Amino acid sequence: MRFPRIVQKEIMENLDPFEIFDLSECSKRARSVARLKNMKEFRLEIHENSIDICGTNLETFAFAFDEAMPPNLDEVMPPLLEKILDVFGYSQVRDFSSGDKSFKLFASISEILMQRKCKIGTLYFTVENVEEKQLKHILDNLNISDFFFLHTKFQFSPNFDYQPIRFPELLCIANSWFGLDQLLTAVKGCLEVKITNSSFTIRDLNEFLGKWMAEEIQNMTAFSISISSDDFLGDSPVLGMTPPIMGRLAWQRRGGIVGACIRYGHLIKSINGQEAVIQLIRDRFSVLFG
Repeated sequence: MRFPRIVQKEIMENLDPFEIFDLSECSKRARSVARLKNMKEFRLEIHENSIDICGTNLETFAFAFDEAMPPNLDEVMPPLLEKILDVFGYSQVRDFSSGDKSFKLFASISEILMQRKCKIGTLYFTVENVEEKQLKHILDNLNISDFFFLHTKFQFSPNFDYQPIRFPELLCIANSWFGLDQLLTAVKGCLEVKITNSSFTIRDLNEFLGKWMAEEIQNMTAFSISISSDDFLGDSPVLGMTPPIMGRLAWQRRGGIVGACIRYGHLIKSINGQEAVIQLIRDRFSVLFG
């Protein structure tokens, strides 16, 4: 503690995150010295029963809890996260995985990240028992930049509405709740939307494509959409064409973290000449916009 600041910093750079954290627990003065560690090369990940600090050489420093004898994670993990955020100065989380067991834990951690205005690269949400009103508040206010993956069997009410402050570049929804109205909103914020286990119908598909062809969808950012639905099975026409719908075109596009391609696509155009390729094979529909 008596060394000059420059010497203290050199010492901190030679300690690993575990040692830095232990030092920070000794005293307020020790915590201020521990914060001299440069953490730019380390990324923070939050999982169901661990908080991981990941280095550039595939090294991981996991603040983990034994699955065989777990404590009450709802009580101990959020305070630990706050300490780690304080000590290491993190304002970004690379991956946040909810696990499928505790919505209470997910909500507690989310509140911390929202209060601190942390940026989240990827959110994986797989909790099965959900407090719907609270989940909407969380999803609408978390700052998810790259990828949001929602996969849960929870039956959302028809009026559940996802309206985030910022859409991620890639949105992947595996739930029957996500319908036409949600898609019309998401394509104005995301670059790519993937929907599985959906309740989409051929009628929904025709309505969406009809709006695009009439150029009624303003400020559209999405260039790739894929939807899987059992209702697509059969021979109901899409834009007057009987499935399967294929062509001879091969398109691919990239933007941000997203890349998508369609082989054997069929060309369609909007009223003002904007182009897209579509494909419908069995229960899977894909479209790439030019």
